[in-house]
Amino acid sequence: MGRCLTNWTMRVCSFALAVVVSSGVSAAEPDWDKQPWINAPQVTLRAGYNTVMQYPHGRAIEWFAHRLAERTGQNLIVQTFPSEALGNEPQMFEAVMLGSLDIAKASTGSISSTIPEFGLLDMPYLFRDVNHMMKVLDGNVGKQLLAKLEEHGVKGLFWMEQGSRSFYTVKKPINSPADLKGMKIRIQPSPVMSATIEALGATPTTMGFGELYLALKQGVVDGAENSPDAIWYAKQYEVTKYSSLTNHFRSPVIVVMNKDRFDSLPKEYQQIMMQTARDAQDWAGTLYTDMTQALLKKLEQAGMKVNQPDESKFREAVKSVYAKYGKQFGAMVDEIENMH
Repeated sequence: MGRCLTNWTMRVCSFALAVVVSSGVSAAEPDWDKQPWINAPQVTLRAGYNTVMQYPHGRAIEWFAHRLAERTGQNLIVQTFPSEALGNEPQMFEAVMLGSLDIAKASTGSISSTIPEFGLLDMPYLFRDVNHMMKVLDGNVGKQLLAKLEEHGVKGLFWMEQGSRSFYTVKKPINSPADLKGMKIRIQPSPVMSATIEALGATPTTMGFGELYLALKQGVVDGAENSPDAIWYAKQYEVTKYSSLTNHFRSPVIVVMNKDRFDSLPKEYQQIMMQTARDAQDWAGTLYTDMTQALLKKLEQAGMKVNQPDESKFREAVKSVYAKYGKQFGAMVDEIENMH
C-alpha cells in the first residue's frame, strides 16, 4: 500500500509523523504557508524504499514527502512505498532509470553495478567519520558522481549516511579475518564490497535485504554486515547471536529521481523539491549517529553478544582491494584522503 498526504489536510496515511515533523522545523526555515500559492497542476509521484518507515532512511523520506506537500499547498504529492513493496533496491534503481518509478532510495552498491564510479564509496575504511563522508559528498567528488547519475537519466536528490557496517553472525563472533574463512556473508550487489569480503576470507552472497531474515534462519548464509539499526528494525537479532564491530564500510545512500520526470515538473516545483531535498539531507544528518549506540544496547538486551575486534587486522587484509581498484579510483581516493 502506498502512503500519501491527502489534499488540504495534514494527515499522513497509515503513519504518524508528528514527532518527526516537529523535530524538523527550524526557526530559519521560510514560512511556506504564507507564500503565494503556486498556479500549477497537482502532480503525484511514487517513491519506493527497502526499509520499514521507522528506519532512519524511511523517516527522512517520509519527512521529505510531507514537506513537499506542505510547501506546494498539497499540489506536489509523493506516495511512499516502504519495505520493498515496489521491489528491492537494485530493481527500484533500475525502475527509476527506465522511468517506471519516479523516486527511490539507492545504496551505492546497487548503483555501482550500473555506474562503476559509485564503487568508490564502497571502498573499505575510506572515510574517517560521517562528517568527513558528508563533506566529500558535498564537494567535488560528490558533484562528479551526481554528473554520472545524470548521464544515466537519474537525478540525485539528497544523500544520507547509513552508519558504519560491521559483521553479525549466527554461530560465532568475528575477532579477526581468520574467523571469516569459509563463511557465507550476505552483501549488497557491489563489486567492491564483494572484493572486500573475499579479501577478508569469506564468500560474498548477494540478496535483497527483505530476504535476509529467512536466509539467516535457514542457514543459507552464516551472517551479514550492516549497521545496528538495520539489524534491530528488521528483527534480525532473532536469528543471529553475535555482533562484531569491524566498521569496515561507511557507505552513504542517495535518494534519486528519474531525470525526465524531474525536468517535466514546473520550474517552481523543481526549485522547491531541490530546496526540500537539501533540508531533508540536513535533517537526516544525525539520525544514525543519534540512534546507533542506543540500538546497539537494545541488541545486547535482546540477547546479541557484541565484541570489538582490533580493526588493524582487517585494515591490513583489505589493502588488496585498494591495489585492485587503484587505477580506477586512485585520484579520487587521494582527494578523499587529503580532504580535512
